Amino acid sequence: MKEEISRTYHALKWSSITELAAKLLLPLTNMILARILAPEAFGILATVTMVISFAEVFVESGFQKFLIQHAFADERQEAEYMSVAFWANLFFSLGIWLVLTIACEPIAALVGNEGMGILLAVTGVTIPLFGIIGIQDCKLKKHLEFKGLFYVRIFSALVPLAVTLPLALLGWDYWALIVGNIAGVVLRSLLLLFVGKFRPLLYFRFRELRYMLGFGIWTLLDGVALWLASWIDSFLIARAMSDYYLGLYKNATSMVTSLFAIVTAALAPVLFSSLSRLQDRPEDFNRLFLKVQKTLAVFLLPMGVGLWLYRDLATSILFGGQWGEASAIVGVMALSTVLRTLLISLYGDVFRAKGHFYLPFILQVFEIVLLVPACVLSVRHGFWPLVYTRALLKLDLVLPEALAVWRVCQITPKTTAKILFHSVAATAGMTLLLLLCQSVGRSAAWQIVSILLGIFFYFVLFFLFREEREGLLRPVLARFSKKTRRQNNQQ
Repeated sequence: MKEEISRTYHALKWSSITELAAKLLLPLTNMILARILAPEAFGILATVTMVISFAEVFVESGFQKFLIQHAFADERQEAEYMSVAFWANLFFSLGIWLVLTIACEPIAALVGNEGMGILLAVTGVTIPLFGIIGIQDCKLKKHLEFKGLFYVRIFSALVPLAVTLPLALLGWDYWALIVGNIAGVVLRSLLLLFVGKFRPLLYFRFRELRYMLGFGIWTLLDGVALWLASWIDSFLIARAMSDYYLGLYKNATSMVTSLFAIVTAALAPVLFSSLSRLQDRPEDFNRLFLKVQKTLAVFLLPMGVGLWLYRDLATSILFGGQWGEASAIVGVMALSTVLRTLLISLYGDVFRAKGHFYLPFILQVFEIVLLVPACVLSVRHGFWPLVYTRALLKLDLVLPEALAVWRVCQITPKTTAKILFHSVAATAGMTLLLLLCQSVGRSAAWQIVSILLGIFFYFVLFFLFREEREGLLRPVLARFSKKTRRQNNQQ
């Protein structure tokens, strides 16, 4: 277990560095672009992304999760399965791109962007590239070699600044966003050829393909259901309203997601890979997962509440003056996204790491049964009823997920509540202080000062709990003791 924990923390270190740098660049780029491009441009991009992301669900086909989770007999068998997945991905992706290119105009009209089919056909080039990237990516993640992904993510994350921003300044409008996205995927695929250790064999057998699809079909179906749950709101806005409202909604929600992803994206790939290695050791499995859940709560809960309380200031900083209406979206989505991440999203990797690939799909179908009718009804009453309905329904799976993880891992709701209690209590105290600060004044300078006071007060409250103080000091003291013993031995 100590060796596994060591490998996990080593992977987490590089994953954290990589994702922190990459995820910081994304909001920074969007902050600049939001001041150059109108919301309509982001609305057009959203409709293109909606279609391309749906096609990518079928390209992934569930292979990557299976390849990471499955324990192979030896390196040769692993290489054979990965080669079969690579060639199948390439074949599927080229076929999907061909179909998308032929039917681009009807599909564009379906998603509310009639006459924009050329955007789908051009952007479709990324579909086969993602098919190639996926297997290279999963090879590195399976063996927790996140250091190799560092350079890939950093250089590809710089593409929007190097490509999209200059094109936007030249007046390319939505084409600047499209070309920038394509350039980022192309560069990432090229870099992975050099960094990645996987080289496909000239090998393909339907037996391996059928075996992987037997497991991967659940991930594929879950991907389709997840896509529907993620995009039903945008689809309805695109059909019923203008590109302005779609851009306003999608860019605001994407910005909130990308801010939280600065924290979560570093842990998510390491979590699934590490849990998969511990699937036959339930105590170690649960201990690792609960530690990750608790760590995320420490940072995400105060971030979510802070964005909600200071939504106007956050919107002004993130987007500029022309996005004032987005502040309500930023606030309500911040709260619901944090709670969903901690109490719903994390459990998907737990189920898959245990080999229960069907569970996320069943839960996702349950969500769709609630979500689709609610969104269809709310959009008839206007934009804002849909926004608030969608935010509320982000929490619809809290109880089903809690019951499922209790059954699969014997992690009870009481255990989860105990793990999160200190963060919740400190966040509640911070909230009271910030509300008091807001009653004193609303100037931008005072709001920034009060945010800093709130952060300081949160950690003071958090470390009032003895368990948290000891948890922080113990590794520091252990490292100091180890260093002292090493120095004494050298003397």
